Amino acid sequence: MKSARLIVHAFCFALLSVPPAVELNAQQSNSLRWQSDASNNLTPYVALVTKNEARFILPVPIRSDWRWRLPATKDNAQEYRLDVSVENEGRKFAFGFYLWKRSGALPEAGSFSDLIKAGQTSVFGRTPAGMNSIIREAGIKLKLDKNMLIIIIRGQENVKRLFSGRPSEVTFAIKLPGETPTTQTAPILYQD
Repeated sequence: MKSARLIVHAFCFALLSVPPAVELNAQQSNSLRWQSDASNNLTPYVALVTKNEARFILPVPIRSDWRWRLPATKDNAQEYRLDVSVENEGRKFAFGFYLWKRSGALPEAGSFSDLIKAGQTSVFGRTPAGMNSIIREAGIKLKLDKNMLIIIIRGQENVKRLFSGRPSEVTFAIKLPGETPTTQTAPILYQD
């Protein structure tokens, strides 16, 4: 078990040491496929938490172009979601990338980077009434790196808000227009 953890930690370090890419690698295809690493295996979902930073890595679907604010999407409906959910000390949080189609919005298209710029990066906390509330100045950033979207939470207080109780796992969610939403649970690797 110890050697398996060491391998996972080494893998995470290798993933997090790669310099960020400005644009994701895109292959020409109209169908949804998942970007894979050099060995053609699906890039794993990774959750790594330290005292001052937390990183969450998820694979990015490959599309020749990305389209958003589609005519088929109802007004004020969520169109894209690539996020992470966690429950910490009885409170639920979700954080990552989101795009809603606002009323009257015109359709747009472009690269995955363009899509990310068009949407929002947010941290939400679930209220006792069951509503999601945006947490401002939560230290969240996105990094695009070849075949991965890396969601980063920076700052000791921001990390503590989400992981002070050391939850054991997170759930990744991917929702794209016209595709079946997917979720993946992954263990959290803590590095003290």
